[in-house]
Amino acid sequence: MKKLALLLLLPAAALAQESFHRAEQDREIRYWLLDPASHQFRISHDFTVTRAGQKSVHSFVRKGSVVSPDAKMIDLDTGKPLVTHNVAGKDVNALGYYPSKVEPDSVAVQGDLPDAVAEGKSKRIRVEETYTDPVGYTMENGDLVWKRTLGRPLNYVTLPAGWMLTSVNVPATISLDDEGRVKLRFVNTRNDELSVAIKAHKRSK
Repeated sequence: MKKLALLLLLPAAALAQESFHRAEQDREIRYWLLDPASHQFRISHDFTVTRAGQKSVHSFVRKGSVVSPDAKMIDLDTGKPLVTHNVAGKDVNALGYYPSKVEPDSVAVQGDLPDAVAEGKSKRIRVEETYTDPVGYTMENGDLVWKRTLGRPLNYVTLPAGWMLTSVNVPATISLDDEGRVKLRFVNTRNDELSVAIKAHKRSK
């Protein structure tokens, strides 16, 4: 009888563990800085949608940034891309999907789900976007300067190829990626945002 009870408990425990890890993955975000003259950087992050009946997902664009029209959203459970388009904050608010309202005139990238989230189920989404931010990503005296508040617990920022880090205002783990680019890893254990300022200088050939 004890063996049978153990066998019955195992699937539930495995399911709980899978659900935990699926949610934990929402904690990470990655940035790749492009040529500073363009003021552009790429961004990628994953999130899980669990609200039953939800028919679309959203990535909210910060004020001061402009999202490129080539934004992508991918259903990681199927590998299929979602149809994406920009919508106004007021339209997102009208859906009632999120506990906090956004500014009515703000912009969000919307991905349309092929079917609504079923009761007790979830959908795993990856967002890939390119932003232009002429205020937060600039050049000063020939140096690259990138300033941004980071809200996720784990944040990665990769510099453009050929640039070396000269300063960063908060603790970071610094390494090189597979292509030899400088990568910074920021861990935020606080219940607020990190205000990050990165400076880099282009290597001489």
